[in-house]
This record gives sequence, structure tokens and C-alpha cells, in this order.
Amino acid sequence: DAHSQLHSVVESFSDENLSYKIDGYERSIGDVISHTLTTARYYFIGHLALGLSVDDYSEPKIASVKDALDLIQENLDEMSSLIEKLDAQDLASTIKTEWGQEMSKELAVWQGITQIMLHLGELCVMAGNGGFYKGTLG
Repeated sequence: DAHSQLHSVVESFSDENLSYKIDGYERSIGDVISHTLTTARYYFIGHLALGLSVDDYSEPKIASVKDALDLIQENLDEMSSLIEKLDAQDLASTIKTEWGQEMSKELAVWQGITQIMLHLGELCVMAGNGGFYKGTLG
């Protein structure tokens, strides 16, 4: 499960690791965690699959590993609650994104989940580059 793998990697970090950036890279590890979770939850699931507004979409600043782990759990709970609102007919229906792509709502849900896995790999690369990654992905 995407959230448990993310939790496993993040709990291996120290609070100081969250501010690490690869030279020339825009985001810190904490920024990547925040972006990953809020985009999966608010954009892919909330906006694309459920049609909710993204006006209130903001990425919280993560100050500690505890904050990150709490956000992972909150995100899992909220994504699960949002997905439960979709029935088979909803999932089969087609939407059109802002960039013109047509897709089923089911694909939007899957993209929310794969968003987490994509950035999980990014976090592992960043931590490896910083010399503090202690585990393996998967």
C-alpha cells in the first residue's frame, strides 16, 4: 500500500533530513512529502474524481517527522473517505482535465495513488543522495 510504504521511508528520516535539498533542486524532502500528499488528496481524488474546488488547496509546511507521519495518516483517512463516495457508475464516468485529457474517474483515483508512489521513489533518491537513506523501497 502506497501510504504504508511512504510511512516506512519517512519514519527513517530525522527532522533535519526534512530540509535536505539536492543541489539545484527546488524542493526539500519535506516539500516533496507535502506536495505528494496534498496533490493526491485534493487534486486527483477531490478535484478530478469528485469535482471539488481546488481553491483551498495548499501544501502545509512540514516541520518534523511527526508532522509528516501525522499528515500521511490524515491523508490516508481522507482519501479513503473521498473514494468511498464514488460508486461504480461514478468511477466509469469520463471527465476532461484542464489540459484537455479525457479519462475515467477511476483513472483519476489511480493517478492519485500512483502520485504517492512516484514521489516515494523521488524521496528515496534524495535521501540516498544525501547519504541518510536506511531502507529499501517495497
